[in-house]
Amino acid sequence: MSSNRPFDFSDLVREQARLRQFGLCAVCGMSLNDQWEEAHHVIPNQSGDPEDANHAWLRTVINCVALCDSCHDQVHGHNKTTGAVAPPEYYEYSHGPNRVQHQAWVSDLNHRAMLLWGTLPSRIHS
Repeated sequence: MSSNRPFDFSDLVREQARLRQFGLCAVCGMSLNDQWEEAHHVIPNQSGDPEDANHAWLRTVINCVALCDSCHDQVHGHNKTTGAVAPPEYYEYSHGPNRVQHQAWVSDLNHRAMLLWGTLPSRIHS
């Protein structure tokens, strides 16, 4: 896969996210087998500065969730070109059924968002 934007995910990162989620969509928890899936930036890729090494995590598995196409549309409000933000808590299957790892991931991403933006991410559409 060729990367057109500085924070695009590699194929390896996409696969790591899918494995971390036990092959489930991070939003609805349905199996991603036999479905079109999307790798989604929890903290939007537009948020970082490609020249700042402290922002490199935006392209790693830390910031990547695998979503079914329907949930990806929902997260973006049916407009995939916007930098729509749903808080990390929204991706309740980020670690499949493992709630402890999910909560640790949520805390980590919220901390990173605070450092990047000075505020926590919040859902911007219904």
